[in-house]
Amino acid sequence: CETCKQAVLGDCPVVYADRAGYSRQWHPACFVCCRCSEPLVDLIYFWKSGAAWCGRHYCESLRPRCAGCDEIIFSEDYQQAEGLAWHEKHFACLECETLLTGKPFSLDNAGLLCTTC
Repeated sequence: CETCKQAVLGDCPVVYADRAGYSRQWHPACFVCCRCSEPLVDLIYFWKSGAAWCGRHYCESLRPRCAGCDEIIFSEDYQQAEGLAWHEKHFACLECETLLTGKPFSLDNAGLLCTTC
């Protein structure tokens, strides 16, 4: 098994990933996302950089995820601050909903706040 390195017994089910090649195999419980370790045996998986990825983490490896709505940002126009990204319309004060593009703001665990709030 590629993950646990234990032998796969002849009577045990095995998982093959087409893009990994048929020389690699996994126990069903060992075929997991390389980022979150969620099982992939019954899900669509993606193969990138020699590893299996769940759909969520594969997409995040290509495009940023909005901190406001948790959706992938496909537009080239988005805001970034402190390692996070937002759709333009979600880069707003949590309290008064004022758009914060080009304005001072604070960011804490609760979210974005304008200087007034």
